[in-house]
This record gives sequence, C-alpha cells and structure tokens, in this order.
Amino acid sequence: MKLKVLLLVAILSTISLAGFSQEACSKYSLKNRFSVELGGGHSRTVVKPGGFKVSEGMGVDAIIGFNAYKNFGVYAGWGWNNFSNEHFDFEETGYMYGIQYKNAFKESKFSYTLRAGALYNHIEVEGAHDSDFDGFYYDSGHGLGFHSSGALEYSLGKGWGINATVKYHQLNRTVVLPDSELLPTPGETNYNIHLKYIGLRIGIVKNF
Repeated sequence: MKLKVLLLVAILSTISLAGFSQEACSKYSLKNRFSVELGGGHSRTVVKPGGFKVSEGMGVDAIIGFNAYKNFGVYAGWGWNNFSNEHFDFEETGYMYGIQYKNAFKESKFSYTLRAGALYNHIEVEGAHDSDFDGFYYDSGHGLGFHSSGALEYSLGKGWGINATVKYHQLNRTVVLPDSELLPTPGETNYNIHLKYIGLRIGIVKNF
C-alpha cells in the first residue's frame, strides 16, 4: 500500500512540475521520440540497510526512453548498484520502468527529464573478500520497489548529449544471513534489507 501511495505522489508531482514549463521551447519533436542513456556514478544510503553500516556505493544504469505524446512518455532500463562493509557486499540489480516528462529550456542547449516509476530488483549478498563470511552467497529474489529521478542534459549536436542525473531508489527485500556475533542482531538469520539510497549518475545520451 505504501508503495502505491509513493508512486501516486511521484506521478502527480511530475505532472505538476510539467505545468511550470508550458512556456519552454520544446526541442523534442516526432523525429526525437527515442533516447538511449548510459551512466554511472556514486550512491549513498539514506538509512542503514538491515542495520548494517555500509560504505558509499557505486552503480551503473542503462535506460531507453520513448516520448509517446508531446513531452510525455515512458521509460525502461536496467541498473546495478553495490554497497559493502567489512562483512558483506550488497548488490542491487534489476529493472526500472515508468513515466517520464522531457523538455528543453527556452533558447538553450540544456534540457531536463523527470521520471517516476517502479523497480523490479533483487539483492544479492556475498561475503566480503578475506572476511569471516568469505564464500557466502544469498539471493533475495526479485520484488517491486520505487524509482524516481531528475536529469539535466546538455546537447552536443546531432542527437548526442551528456547528462547528470540524481535518482532515488527504494527496495525492501528479506535475506538470510549466517548467525554470528559479528552481525547487528546475533541469533537472527532473517534480515529485512530496506534499501533507500540517492544516486548521482553522469552519462551520455543519444536522441533519435
């Protein structure tokens, strides 16, 4: 239920923000309805996942966008992100999809994209190298989560551009870990990994 509420709020926020850009000069005509993006960068958690303190993460994203009507459209993509500590590596991998709004600033080479939608991701846990859990592996299985992002793009000409994206991911999965005094709750093996993080991605874009 919370996920549905978050998705609804994100969608309504995206539509509201779009209203402020009615005077913008859109550069996305029918000949530029598709976009392909590839980017990577750092991520930082908002809360400790499962009570574990983790280091700053790294990740990559690949996204395809399609403007179905004027500036509004849909997107789908794949992403990978990793957080780690002295015990485990937490890898979030999977798919993202949803709606987008794309427009250009008036008389400028800059444009922006707003996105909101869902994730279908899983979390893989591996024992950190040379730790007491080296060799351990567990896969949470895929489940639904939430994705939103905002990107600023600079046109390089001929459909090419570079962009900077700030995204927010939220995914809640359960993993089974070894019982150990080294872990946050000794005697417990089921850990609820509530992964909430903000990511910064720098990438390249091709518009068709």
